[in-house]
Amino acid sequence: PLAVESGLVTYKDYTNEYVDAVESFVDMAAIRKAGLRVLVDPMFGTGEATINIVLTEARCRVVTIHGRRDPLFGGRSPAPNLEALGLLIHYIKEEGNYDLGLATDGDADRIAIVDEQGEYIAVNDLLVLLYWYLYEVRGEKGPVVRNLATTHMLDRLARSFGERCIEVPVGFKHIAAAMKANQAILGGESSGGLTIRGHILGKDGILSAALVVEMLAKTGEKVSHLLEQVYGQIGRLYMRELNLPATPEMKALFPRHLSQNKVEEIAGLPVRGISGMDGTKFLLDGDQWVLLRFSGTEPLLRIFAEADSPARADALIQAAQKLLPM
Repeated sequence: PLAVESGLVTYKDYTNEYVDAVESFVDMAAIRKAGLRVLVDPMFGTGEATINIVLTEARCRVVTIHGRRDPLFGGRSPAPNLEALGLLIHYIKEEGNYDLGLATDGDADRIAIVDEQGEYIAVNDLLVLLYWYLYEVRGEKGPVVRNLATTHMLDRLARSFGERCIEVPVGFKHIAAAMKANQAILGGESSGGLTIRGHILGKDGILSAALVVEMLAKTGEKVSHLLEQVYGQIGRLYMRELNLPATPEMKALFPRHLSQNKVEEIAGLPVRGISGMDGTKFLLDGDQWVLLRFSGTEPLLRIFAEADSPARADALIQAAQKLLPM
């Protein structure tokens, strides 16, 4: 109160300026013509007002679930993963007349999407789709940036464009720095955060949502059809993840164990290279890989694998566990 009374601190609502900034990055006229029906789940978080303003001003038919403000987020974690999207998926499948389902996490910097059939679209697939859209449809040129736990389908797509895919450690600050240094058109991570060139150098779920809606409006296609198109161009990779409890001792032992035991193959695939940028990443044939990385925020060892089939990705996860010191 004293700081306010003395004029040192003032309160201001920047919602309108923020909405104007987001709308300046998307083709509002194209979205208005498309008349899309969108189901939105802001997960009781901060995204509710802004996402509704943007989509309503774009004349989308918007229905919102979990829209009220709730500091307890309905008693669940407000993370935009498949487990949290049950009601969104249920409504889309039951009612059958939505073009898209959109969810933002509690602070609205991450996004998840569900297609017109109620199928959850993995963030890795969404990033590939958005890079394809920005490059092929919007005509923007430049590389793409991803963290090392994000799909190598982006590498394949970048190669097909004659562009680079730049890999950075986990943490959006690394994505932002690499985007700035390389004039990349898109930067993203498999946990749901992304931004585009010219916008804030931080992940933004409202902008992400607006971009997806613009993509549907401009192409006149469904998400599922667009994905089939892109898979036809670059093939498909499948990711699996596993979190294991980790102790400080394991954190110290694991690098030593790896240095003493040379890994030459994982699940029958020869190891072509090893990266120690952030954890230990084994590079395999055909853009396939395995990453073992200790979380910086939780006592967990995260294992990621990406392969050309779900079964092979599962086999890589199983084999990766055998690399751990017993």
